[in-house]
Amino acid sequence: MTKQGLDKLTISQPIWPGKELQVQPGDLSKFAPYGNGVYGYQRSSLEPIRGDPPQEETAGLIYFGNRVKREDFDGFLRMMNVRAGNKDYAAFVQESANPLEDRYFKQMRLMSKFGLRFMFGAIGNGEYDSFKEQDLTLGEALWSFMDAEKERFGTSFGDPRIEGKMGGDGDYAREELSFGFMLENEYHHIYRIWSRAWLVTK
Repeated sequence: MTKQGLDKLTISQPIWPGKELQVQPGDLSKFAPYGNGVYGYQRSSLEPIRGDPPQEETAGLIYFGNRVKREDFDGFLRMMNVRAGNKDYAAFVQESANPLEDRYFKQMRLMSKFGLRFMFGAIGNGEYDSFKEQDLTLGEALWSFMDAEKERFGTSFGDPRIEGKMGGDGDYAREELSFGFMLENEYHHIYRIWSRAWLVTK
């Protein structure tokens, strides 16, 4: 397990050790389906009305800018029923090798030990009971991710650290750091955040 530039956050390896799993919890090319498993799972859909999760109160994704205030972000997490105060989760991080094609710079998935145990089968009962907590709460981890990306790319369009990295031309369209957030599965407490750029145009 490593830090990968996020202070105080332990990052798990993409392949969960000691388990042969059908789907790895660290495989960020796949998204968790909606549902609790009792009546099966429903794959996430971008169709905004018929793609709703019938077994969950909250779900979905949102894109937002880099100037969001901490109190507003915390309020958003509460509205989405995110278990922001929990520390019993695993973190998985992936960097894009081609941000222009992939549409993200870095992404992070936070998965509760409950999700590791009962959705992915990555840990057994003994590992569940002895699961080591993170130093950061889940909400702090999300905020730390955003802080790290703002330090890396700046917060204004035209910053040389982000200029030209996601389709901008340096004149009419210029990149500015922004983020995406997805509540992958409310019941199993699986969340994802990623850094991206939007194009500020004249």
